Amino acid sequence: MKLFVQIILVILFLLQGTNTYNAYVIFLLLLLLATNISIKSIKFKLPNYYTIAVLIYLFYLGIGLSYNHIKPTIDIKFQIFSFIFYFWLLNQRYKIDFLKLLFIINIIVFIIYILLKVKLLPSLWSENAFGFKGRIYGPAITAFILIGFYYLYRGLKFDWKFGVSAALALSYIAITTNFMNLGIAVGMILLVIINFKRFFNPIYFSVIGILIVCGIVYLQSSLVPELVQTKLKYVFRPWEYSSLRIRISDLQKAFRSENFTTLENIFGKGFGASTRIFRDNKIAVSFRGYYTFQEIDNGFYYIFHRGGVSLMTIFLLSHAYLTYRIPNLKAKLGFILMFIMTNLLSIHYFNYFFYLLIPFVILTKDNQEK
Repeated sequence: MKLFVQIILVILFLLQGTNTYNAYVIFLLLLLLATNISIKSIKFKLPNYYTIAVLIYLFYLGIGLSYNHIKPTIDIKFQIFSFIFYFWLLNQRYKIDFLKLLFIINIIVFIIYILLKVKLLPSLWSENAFGFKGRIYGPAITAFILIGFYYLYRGLKFDWKFGVSAALALSYIAITTNFMNLGIAVGMILLVIINFKRFFNPIYFSVIGILIVCGIVYLQSSLVPELVQTKLKYVFRPWEYSSLRIRISDLQKAFRSENFTTLENIFGKGFGASTRIFRDNKIAVSFRGYYTFQEIDNGFYYIFHRGGVSLMTIFLLSHAYLTYRIPNLKAKLGFILMFIMTNLLSIHYFNYFFYLLIPFVILTKDNQEK
C-alpha cells in the first residue's frame, strides 16, 4: 500500500497546476484520503491552524461567491486541491520519506523533459510542447526547490545525491528557460554548499569561486538553449528584461482595471476572481487585445485581489511565523528567497499544492524525517 501511495503522489506532482486533468487530480486526491481510513478506527488529526485556515478561506470564498465571478471554479479548484492534500499530509497512515520521493520525482521530471525535447513524448501539459525559441512546456519544475529546502531545514551537507539532483534540475530548468526557478535553484545550491563559518577560509573560498566560474562557463556554452543565452544579458539588468517589464505593466493595468473601492481594498473580491487586461503588441499585432487570466503573474496581487489588505496581512504574518519556526539561518534564507521570488513572478505558490510540504515540515517538526 505504501508503494501505491507513492505512485499516486508522483502522478499528482506531474499533474498539479494544470487545467486539463482536474477530474484525475480530484480522483487521486480522494484516493489518497481513502488510504488514511482504517477499518479498526477512523480518527483524523485536525490542528487548530488548519481549522482557522479553512474558516478564513470560507469567509473570502463567500465574498467571491457574492460577486458571481465568471467561471470561478478555474480558481477555486486549486484551493480545494490544496486543502485535501494538506489534510492527507496531516493524517497519512504510511509515513512517506518525502525527500527520497522528491529525488525520484526529480529524475522522472528530467526524463520527461528530455523525451519532450527529442520529440519522443507528446505534450500532455500544453497544446504544443514547444514555445518561443524552443521553450518546452511540461510538468512542474519545483521538485529540486523542495529538495533544497529539505536539505537546508535538516542541516544536511552537500552530497552526491544532492549534486546529481542539482545537475538534473539545472538541465531541465534550462530547457524550460524559466529564470525564476533557475534563480531559486541556484540560490538553494549556494546555500547548501556555502558554510558561513568557513566562507573566508582561502581554500574554501577558492573552491566556491571555481564552482561559480564553472557555472558561468556552462551558461556561456552551446549546451544552453538559445533563449537562455539571450536572457543572460539581463542578469545584471533585470529591469530591462521584457518578461519582468510585462509583469510590471500587467500589475499596473490590473489595478486600473479592477478599480477597487475602499471596502474592496480591505476585503478584496473573494476567491474565484479573475483578471482581464488589455495587452498591446506592436511587433505581433495579432496578439493585441484583451486577455483574461486566473490571475496575472504576481502572487502578492493574487492575495490582494481576493482578500485585500486584510488577507494580505494574514498572508504575510503567517509566513513571518513560518520563518520564525525554521530552526537555522540558511533554511530561513532559502525559504524567504523561494517565497519572494515565486510570488513576485508567478502564482505557482497557489496552484502547485506540493509547496504545502514546506509548511507541513515546519509545523509538524518534520515528523517524516528518517
